[in-house]
Amino acid sequence: MIGLRMPGEMGPGAAPRRQQLSILVIDDNPGDRRLAEMSLKVGAQDAGADCDVLLAACLADGAALLETLAAGGPDAILLDLGLPDACGFAGLHKLKALRPDVPVIILTGLDESAKATTALSSGAADYLEKDDIRPRSLWRSVSYALERKKFQEELMHLARTDPLTSVKNRRALIEGLELSMDNASRSKTFCAVLIIDIDNFKQINDLLGHDAGDELLVTVAQRIASVVRRTDLVGRMGGDEFAVIATNLPNAHGALELAEKIAGEIKSVATLKGRRIEVGSSIGVALYPSGALSPGDMLTHADLAMYKAKKQGSRAICLYDDNLHRELRQKLQLKRAMLRDISTPSFYLDYQPIVDCRTHRIVSAEGLARWRQRDNKVIMPGDFIPIAEENGWISDLGMQMIDQACCFLAESVAAGAPIVPISINVSPIQCRDSAFAGQFTAAIARHGLNPELFNIEITESTFMQNIDSARRGLEALMSVGIGIHIDDFGTGYSSLSMLRDLPLKHLKLDRSFVSRLTGDVGTQRITEAVADLAHKLNFKTVAEGVETPEQVELLTRIGVDYLQGYYFSPPVSAMRLREELMLFGPHDAIAAEPRRDVRRSRAAHH
Repeated sequence: MIGLRMPGEMGPGAAPRRQQLSILVIDDNPGDRRLAEMSLKVGAQDAGADCDVLLAACLADGAALLETLAAGGPDAILLDLGLPDACGFAGLHKLKALRPDVPVIILTGLDESAKATTALSSGAADYLEKDDIRPRSLWRSVSYALERKKFQEELMHLARTDPLTSVKNRRALIEGLELSMDNASRSKTFCAVLIIDIDNFKQINDLLGHDAGDELLVTVAQRIASVVRRTDLVGRMGGDEFAVIATNLPNAHGALELAEKIAGEIKSVATLKGRRIEVGSSIGVALYPSGALSPGDMLTHADLAMYKAKKQGSRAICLYDDNLHRELRQKLQLKRAMLRDISTPSFYLDYQPIVDCRTHRIVSAEGLARWRQRDNKVIMPGDFIPIAEENGWISDLGMQMIDQACCFLAESVAAGAPIVPISINVSPIQCRDSAFAGQFTAAIARHGLNPELFNIEITESTFMQNIDSARRGLEALMSVGIGIHIDDFGTGYSSLSMLRDLPLKHLKLDRSFVSRLTGDVGTQRITEAVADLAHKLNFKTVAEGVETPEQVELLTRIGVDYLQGYYFSPPVSAMRLREELMLFGPHDAIAAEPRRDVRRSRAAHH
């Protein structure tokens, strides 16, 4: 009942503060108004409360009082159904529209009980026949109505609050965002959505346990809430993803400044369960008005910006703007075209020769995926491989490329042409697929080829999520003679234990080392150290992106085993590679003179 302590009351042992309530009575009968007023005051006094009664003779007067009081009251309304300016339930509907948070109790005559029952389904909190108005019965009806309101508010709070962090949940954020967008349209200001993702949360969760992960989420929620304004909303979207709705912003700078504050506050979390940790965040920001038409659009834009920030590296902040919109639109267009072309011969391999460092003779070739669209435009793998990975197409596409390499070698053998081993780039997703090794070896067997004619090139990121699963797959391939090459070595985690534990054959130095080799003593020493380490572990080394005679000379002196790049040959078609091998033989030098196009960047072709 109403005897519960109100906010601000003192606890046990202290004299409780009397409850203060305000009740509005709307009734056109002066006698009924007076009876209700006296009953409320006596009922309140008996319950140890004070009641301020406001009186109105018609709906218009009552509505005017509500607008005057605004959020300051009343706590409940007693409403007569038979008002001169409100027919039927029109009065109830208007009052609920003005103040949906205030419970309305219907006062009825003896012959209006059926109407009163209908009123309950229309939003009334209770009804009371006027002949039954007594201090105790009336106060009980008011008390029940206020208790129900309190209970409904608690349920609403639970329905709109994240149970772990006590910030808003996704549902409440969407509702708040809709209001913020409406307000921004009216006031000609901006509102913003910030999506905040905790970097490396899974690793922290796995290392320290789920209790520590939950503690980190609670701490991050508190840190975010500590730097936002009172008018901003903080919520948890799910997992380790939070959101902030910032309102009344004059421009985009305000949203970006808030993002910087949040990132700094999250970074300041230094310990968890007594252990030092480093916590970063990736934050995506979307503004309104700026192309979004709905709360769903805003959340999508902020989410896309967050993923863009995540790709840029830890603790990055990205604003969804026209450039990102164009980039994503182009990506969507590529996705649609890729879905159309994925099962057609539009995807194919070009081949770039790899030569012996001292003799410059072809020893192998790398197969590089290409996509020729219907307008004859060729799309490079850096543009379509991520799309294939994101949409679950990479395994099928990868096997298409493997089958094409098998066809190339099998056709060359059938034509009596010389052949060299082919290296094929393999996605980390393929490598972690338990069926991949079997599918690869089955394709080789189907074409009647020797597995030693194939190498796979994988990046260090292949082993970051599940090294044991990757190792088993690689060992299955290596056991039949397929070579394992680490591509782009030196740009990822470069774990020395990985070199010791995994069944590797070659290390391929990333082009970033080769491009800085001339004139950079530090890069030369690193390259020398890597080549020396590889040789002591019985690995061969390959340098990619070789474009100048100076690079060739330095790499040869350092002791790198094989070279690849435009200095020797750009990627060529399967037919052109076969012709070169037939013309020169697989062991003849192919670079008697420097190529004229060696300055072209290989990055666009790999």
